[in-house]
Amino acid sequence: MTINKFFYVVGSLFLLFSSNIFGNELVINKKNFGKIDVEGHLAVVIDTHAVWNWNQLPKEEKLWDRSIEGNILSGGLTSYAYWYKIELENLAEGQYLTLDDPLIDEVDVYFVNDSHLIGHSKSGAALTFEKREVDVPDYFFLLPQGSYTCYIRLMKYDSFQSPLHIASFKYLLENRNKNNLVLGLYFGILLILIFYNLLIYFSIKEKSYLYYIYYLCAIMICTATLKGLSFQYLWENKPQFNLFFPSYQAAALVFVALFVMTLLQTKIYLPKYTKGLYLFIGIGVLTTIVNLFSYKISSGMIQCTILIFAVYLILTGVQSYRKGVEVAKLFLWAWSLYVLFVITYIIHRNGIIISNALTRDAIFYGSVLEAILFSRVLAYRIRVLHNEKKEAQQKEAQEREEKYYFLREQAHEINNPVNLVSSSMSILKNNVQDVIHLIALYRQVPDLKKQPVYKEIRAYEDEINIELTTKELSKCLVRIRKAIDRVHEITYNLSLLGKSKETIKLKVDINKSIKNTLTMVETAFNGAVQLHTEFGNIPTIKSYVGKLNQVFTNLIENALEAIREKQELKNEFLFIKTSLKNNKIIIEFKDSGIGMSAKTKKRLFEKFYTTKKTDKGTGLGMTISKRIIENHKGTIEVESERGKGTTITISLPVKH
Repeated sequence: MTINKFFYVVGSLFLLFSSNIFGNELVINKKNFGKIDVEGHLAVVIDTHAVWNWNQLPKEEKLWDRSIEGNILSGGLTSYAYWYKIELENLAEGQYLTLDDPLIDEVDVYFVNDSHLIGHSKSGAALTFEKREVDVPDYFFLLPQGSYTCYIRLMKYDSFQSPLHIASFKYLLENRNKNNLVLGLYFGILLILIFYNLLIYFSIKEKSYLYYIYYLCAIMICTATLKGLSFQYLWENKPQFNLFFPSYQAAALVFVALFVMTLLQTKIYLPKYTKGLYLFIGIGVLTTIVNLFSYKISSGMIQCTILIFAVYLILTGVQSYRKGVEVAKLFLWAWSLYVLFVITYIIHRNGIIISNALTRDAIFYGSVLEAILFSRVLAYRIRVLHNEKKEAQQKEAQEREEKYYFLREQAHEINNPVNLVSSSMSILKNNVQDVIHLIALYRQVPDLKKQPVYKEIRAYEDEINIELTTKELSKCLVRIRKAIDRVHEITYNLSLLGKSKETIKLKVDINKSIKNTLTMVETAFNGAVQLHTEFGNIPTIKSYVGKLNQVFTNLIENALEAIREKQELKNEFLFIKTSLKNNKIIIEFKDSGIGMSAKTKKRLFEKFYTTKKTDKGTGLGMTISKRIIENHKGTIEVESERGKGTTITISLPVKH
C-alpha cells in the first residue's frame, strides 16, 4: 500500500468514527454517543434592537464573532438578542442540542439549508413549560440529519453563562439522572434541616430558629427556580413566576438578616450595625417592589446588594466576636465560606471567570455547606443559652435567698414595735374598761342628782354621747386588735419565706376569715351600702396564712368602689354567701355596683390592667387574687354586665 493510500484510509476512518472539522463545519458521525466538542465552531452576532429574524442575519462571515471560548454562550444584563450559529453535518440519529440554563427567557432554534428553513423550535422560561421538546428543565432540541446551519437566538433579561452541548439523547438523559440524584440529595439535606430545626423551635421558641427555617425555605425556592424545577413542578403554566427570581433572592436576604440579628443579638451588642441590617432588609423589600415592574433593574439591584451585604455580615460577625458573642466565631467561618461561593457564582454569571461545573453551581454547593454549618452554629447557641439560663437561675436563686433573709429580718424588726403595740393594747383595753366601770360607779353615787355639778356632767355626757362613745371605743379596740393580728400574720409569712409551702399551711375557718375581713373594712360601708351575709355550715381547710384574707379584702373593696362609682346610690348592697357543694366550698360576692364592660371582664385578671386612676390602683389586685386561689387548687369566676352589678364566685376544694 502506498503512503498516499494509507493516509486516505486513515482519514476516511477518522471521518467515519469521530467528529471532524473541515473549515467551520462540525461533523457528527453515525455512531456518536457522547458529547461533541463544539469549540471553534460557534460564532455570535448581537441584535441590539432584538428585531432580526433568521433570514435577516448578516451573510458576511467577518460580521460574526468566532472568539467564543469553549462551549459557553454568554450575555450581559441587557435587552439584546444574541444570535449564535454552528454549521453541522449530522450523520447520526437521536442527536440533541442542549442549553444548560433553564431561566433563558426566549430560545429559538432555526435549521437552515441553502437559505431554506428546514426546521424551527421555540421555547423559553417566558413560555409555558409544555413548549419544551423534552420534559426536562434544561432545553433539548432534536437535530435533523443532513448538512445545515443551526441558528440559536437567546434572550434573557439577566446576565447568563449557558453551556451548549451536542450529544445522543441517551447520554444526555444519563447525565440528567446523575444531576437529579445530586439535586435530590441537596433538597433532602435542606428538608431534613428544616424539619429538625422546626422541632427545636417548637420546643424552645427561639426566634433565630424560625428565621433560619424561613431562610432555608427561601434558599430552596431560589435553587429550585434556578434549576428549573419550580417551573417544571410548581408553576408550569404560569411562566411569569420565573421573572420573580430577584424577589426570591431578596426574601433570602431579608430572612438571613433577621436570623443574624437574633443569632448575634445585634440589638444588644451592636445597635449601630442593627440599623444597617434594617437598611438591607429595606433594600430587599424595595427590590421585590421594583421586581413587579422591571426584572432587569431588580436583578441588578439584588446582585449588587448581595455582594455588599455579604461583606457587611462579615464585618458584623467580626465586631460581634470582639464584643464577646460566643457564637460569632462559628458564624464567621460558616458565612465566609458561603460568601466565597456566592462571589464565585456572581462573577461567573457575569462572565468574569470561566464557566465550569464548580462555578456554575457554586451557590448550590455553598448553600448546602452553609445550611449545615449554620445548624451547627445554632446547636452551639443552644448550649450557650442553656449555660446562660443555668447561670441566671443560679444567680436568681441566690438573689431570692438573699431577699428571703432580708424580708425575714424586716419581719423580725416589724414584730418588735407590733409586739409593743400589742402589749400596750392589753393595758389600754384594761384601762378603758376601768374608766367605763368608774363612770358606771359614779352614776351610782347616792344623791348625785342633787349635786350642783350634776347638770354640767349630764350636759357634757349628752354632748359627747357617752353611750355611743364607749361603744365606738370598744369597737376601735377590737379593730385595732384584728389589725395587729393581721400584721402578725404578714410578718409570720415573711419569716417563713424560702420554706416549703406545706410549712405555712394552717387550718382556716373561711366564715371567720370573712367576718374578720369585714371588721377591718367596716368603716368603708358608711351606711350607704347594706351588708347581707349568709354563712353556711362549711368545714375548715388548709390555707396559706393570711392569703385568703387578702383575696376577701380585695373583692370587698372592689365591690364597694364599684357601688360608689354609680351616680345615684339607692338600695345598694353587698351580699356574701358561703356554702358546701360537691366537697367544695363555694364563696359568692354579689354587689349592686356599676358592673363591667365586656372588655374589662375579659382583661380583669391581666397583670397591671386597671380601670382606676393611676394614683388609685396598680392593676395587681385581681391578678394576685387569682394566683392565690389557683395555689389553693381552686377557681374564680366572674359574672358581670354593665349597669347590672357583679357576682364573683370562688370555689375551693376541701382537700388539696
